Amino acid sequence: MQLYVGGLSKDTTEVDIKELFSKVCPLRTVTVIRDIESGKSMGFAVVKILSEGNGEDAIRQLNGSTLRSAKITVRKMPETLPGEMEFREWLVEHASDVLRSVGVKEGQTVLDYGCGSGTFTIPSARIVGKEGRVYALEVRPKMLEYVKEKTESEGLTNVVTVLLNRSKLNTGLSDDIVDVVLVYDVMHEIDDRVGLLQELHRVVRQGGFLSIFPMHMGTDKMLDIMKKCNLFCFRNRYGPPGYEAASEILNFSKC
Repeated sequence: MQLYVGGLSKDTTEVDIKELFSKVCPLRTVTVIRDIESGKSMGFAVVKILSEGNGEDAIRQLNGSTLRSAKITVRKMPETLPGEMEFREWLVEHASDVLRSVGVKEGQTVLDYGCGSGTFTIPSARIVGKEGRVYALEVRPKMLEYVKEKTESEGLTNVVTVLLNRSKLNTGLSDDIVDVVLVYDVMHEIDDRVGLLQELHRVVRQGGFLSIFPMHMGTDKMLDIMKKCNLFCFRNRYGPPGYEAASEILNFSKC
């Protein structure tokens, strides 16, 4: 079982966390997530527990407790692969630069599939500008409300929010309407991945592309899925110079 431990002071180390958790349950690993470039703590850690029961005990006893004078949050989180959390934090921190680097440009139409709180929706809207458009799709109504509030507060009028039906893959968009599709930290939640790729292929215009961050899945597994479905052709991969992670951004052109 994997736990998220948040609210850490910047000087909290793996040793500090091990000492606290070992009083409650046996541990496998503890990793304080640090900025890829500076090496400084991001204020949270990933703790892997030996069993589900041990993890529940840790959540019950340690959530809201104090470590190095800081009140911490302890909750369950999906299993991650090596380097993924650091990579994801880097993506969030450099969202605008990342989007420009993968190919988002002024005047384009972008589909942010599983937009969440708008981490990539908002910078995409700024990049494409008034002549462009961003479709923000999400299954959680509260997340879409947050995106709406955020876009309104920033004066962005080029974002269209769409509530997805969790049991259906249809985006509700017309054929060949999108230049760029972003699927960041979402694919692991999709049961019918080939079905989703078929839908995304339908809405992407010729010359457009699909950009995926396959967190919780890994680059190799995602590449294998894409090869088997034969709808998109591998274009390139993207990540911070010199940093290796099990999952990275993978870009595919429409075949």
